[in-house]
Amino acid sequence: MPKFDPPSAAIALELQQTVSAFAYEIDTNNGLDLADFYAEDGVFFVGDTQYKGHAAIRKFYADRLERIPGQHKDGIRVGTHTFLNLRTVIKDAQHATVFFTNVSYAGEGHPPVRMTITPAMITACHMDFQLEADGVWRITAFIGKPLFIGDDPFTRAQLLKN
Repeated sequence: MPKFDPPSAAIALELQQTVSAFAYEIDTNNGLDLADFYAEDGVFFVGDTQYKGHAAIRKFYADRLERIPGQHKDGIRVGTHTFLNLRTVIKDAQHATVFFTNVSYAGEGHPPVRMTITPAMITACHMDFQLEADGVWRITAFIGKPLFIGDDPFTRAQLLKN
């Protein structure tokens, strides 16, 4: 069982809040500012896709937002990411990893979406973090391994090549 002293507990809490803010950014701003959570050379890797660096990560989310109007009822996509079972492993005072399960849901049209919704995807994830010179923890790698893939065609096309 993990044991935390005050310094490591503070790191764990800060990283958990960062992961929560990351999910909030996806759900409320379509991920347009997610690159700010990453180190300059940070990597986003989920399924068969990989994006490295701020420009590539920004482009991924901007392209995603651009596709929504033409592919969804009323040009609106409703989505939420639930990051569950967070577990923080602190390697040292400047490096840590947060493990979690991402259960994401999606629907189209004006909220509330009125239909049965099953997860778009359930993904085993981890984020490697480093504490940068400005005192901010940033992601060096976000790695997600899809465990279950739902029927949402947008998610399938966006992240999976098969």
